[in-house]
Amino acid sequence: MIDFRNIKKYDESDPEFVSVIDELPFWSAPFGMKMLGQLKIRKNITGLDIGSGLGFPLLEVAMRLGITCRLFGVDIWKEGIDRIRKKIKIYKLGNVWIFNAQAENLPFENDYFDLVFSNNGINNVQNLEKTLTEIKRVTKKGAQFLMTMNLDKTMIEFYDIFEEVLNNNGMFEEIKNMKRHIYEKRRPVSEIVDLLKSNLFNDIKIYEDSFDYKFADAEAVFNYLLIKAYFLESWLNLLPFNETDRIFNEVYKKMDKFAELNGNFKLTIPYVLIDCVKN
Repeated sequence: MIDFRNIKKYDESDPEFVSVIDELPFWSAPFGMKMLGQLKIRKNITGLDIGSGLGFPLLEVAMRLGITCRLFGVDIWKEGIDRIRKKIKIYKLGNVWIFNAQAENLPFENDYFDLVFSNNGINNVQNLEKTLTEIKRVTKKGAQFLMTMNLDKTMIEFYDIFEEVLNNNGMFEEIKNMKRHIYEKRRPVSEIVDLLKSNLFNDIKIYEDSFDYKFADAEAVFNYLLIKAYFLESWLNLLPFNETDRIFNEVYKKMDKFAELNGNFKLTIPYVLIDCVKN
């Protein structure tokens, strides 16, 4: 079992942590590879990556487009930005720059970019509506905008068990909070499309896909780097602190039972690529 109330959290501002988390692009790679497949490769364009993280796919796009193009990235994660700048130096890339900036307040002129892309970043901004308005402002007419995001059924296998345990314990308000949390992080595609259209983006193409993570048991799930760094704390915060251990150990047992019956515990990650043009 795990002592969920006292579980050690990762610190994104710790340089040592940042120096060893190159495994995390494993999460972003399926989204990014789908995006790269639809990216219009051509010379003499200016592009922007929103939510650059540790540099994927920003640096990959910069290398593929070559020296006739200029690429910019923005993120609010200072330590991630420092890591990207180190990669830019080591890779000897002269066509890419990274800035500490919010997606809701982009430090660029109007009608500046021929290409904007965001790999699982737009769904994590504080204000989605303002972000898309800013993207409209900085993109030229005819610019391509590509974004990926995981969908509301992400890790449904965990959430189904979590909801079952909450329901069995009469924690109906916590169930509402869980669903609100999912909605805030993973808005329906139809809402994203409506927002894009209201910001002059049309010719919208939607590509859905999925991948999954398989684990031996519940212990492996909850100790997995991605889960501990980016999901577990938000799950724990849905509960009163004094109920954390009891509820999550019930979830733990049910996950173990599921894994025993099925040979593993699977977490499905459905996602979407949206490809559109500013008109």
